Amino acid sequence: MGEPRDIRLVCLDLSGTVIRGSSGPALDGAVEAVRCIAAALPVRFVTNVTSATTARLAAHLREHGILDDESALYTPATTARRLLEPEGKAAGLLLVDGPSAEDYGWFREDPSGPTVLLGTEGHGLCIEALQPAFRRLREGAALYALQTNRYFQRRDELVTDVGPVAAFLAYAADCEIRVLGKPSPLLFDTIARDAGIEKREQMLMVGDDAEFDVSAPVALGLAGVLVRTGKYRAGDETRVEPPPTATLDSIADLPGWLGLGPAAPGRDGGGSGG
Repeated sequence: MGEPRDIRLVCLDLSGTVIRGSSGPALDGAVEAVRCIAAALPVRFVTNVTSATTARLAAHLREHGILDDESALYTPATTARRLLEPEGKAAGLLLVDGPSAEDYGWFREDPSGPTVLLGTEGHGLCIEALQPAFRRLREGAALYALQTNRYFQRRDELVTDVGPVAAFLAYAADCEIRVLGKPSPLLFDTIARDAGIEKREQMLMVGDDAEFDVSAPVALGLAGVLVRTGKYRAGDETRVEPPPTATLDSIADLPGWLGLGPAAPGRDGGGSGG
């Protein structure tokens, strides 16, 4: 197990790390662990979930005593707006579905716009529905994917995520995927800037996805802790390079690893706001 270094900010994945799935209850010991960490360090919740609106997700976290301040929550939608609006790229083709479409009122749908913004797992789509995006990318639009995870856990099964759809479009149109969610350096640099953190080496990312939550952030300079909950499968820590800084049984063990002592069980009060 690796040793913690000079950590100034803790980024926590949500689904499978803090809560069960993307809309379930807090995992055992998660609320106490978050409270313990937030008493000592700024905490940011960093999720690639695209199946719920930011407002709904924030309300769910508040209901379970995990979140106090919505500004501590970084979703793909909030990151997309932070990055695309200042660059004049908040227009084009929008590929999202379900209630999460409410998060994109700021994006102007324009068939000749500069951006194809992808945020759907495509479970209800057919190949024909992707043709306008393919043609626009061939004409020179930029492909932005809210995230490129391969799969996620829904209830008790694994299902494909946004990544396979992004890969299909990028391959067909022979273009680059610009990633807005984990593990994009744009995301982590935005979090660092907002929190006044000088360098990535002072940040820790914690999650249940060995590749996207842990190994990729480690490659960017962050510390990365893998937890054996959620989508974790035995041996995941040995299948990625660079390896996790540490692998823990659950987030409940994180305060101890950070040298903050065990999380206090059953304590009343609010969650983290960072």
